[in-house]
Amino acid sequence: RWTDTVVDPASYQVVQRRVRNRLIEYFEMAASFDEQSKYQLAAPQVHVPHEVINQYEDWVPSPSRLDEWGPPVFSMGELDALREFARVFDDTCDRTPDPLPPLDQVQRLPAWESLRQGARDALRVFLRRGKLEEGADGLLDV
Repeated sequence: RWTDTVVDPASYQVVQRRVRNRLIEYFEMAASFDEQSKYQLAAPQVHVPHEVINQYEDWVPSPSRLDEWGPPVFSMGELDALREFARVFDDTCDRTPDPLPPLDQVQRLPAWESLRQGARDALRVFLRRGKLEEGADGLLDV
């Protein structure tokens, strides 16, 4: 496990809090067709459907590695929400064409609606505590 090689637990916690905050930002975008559309307008050179898929994979390890995450940074409810979203995410990937069509077409797919709802559900869980302090000053008690 990667956590077995960490020399400084405080540094690891700072990284974990930053990852958690990026996940909140990801869920905010994935949960909102309006936010996805704004992103597409702001960055027309970006294929937003691919970004929605790739950004999630940038931040979350495989579900089997989520066991390396936990309190105090991730609550047990948040880990459960991540596992449930992983299931929805995998199902969405299985049910959408490859390559993904343009955003306006993707947003009409039932699988993309499922992804949006799954992200909304996960976001609700993460917003119970909201974003965490990202610097070393805000270390959480173990």
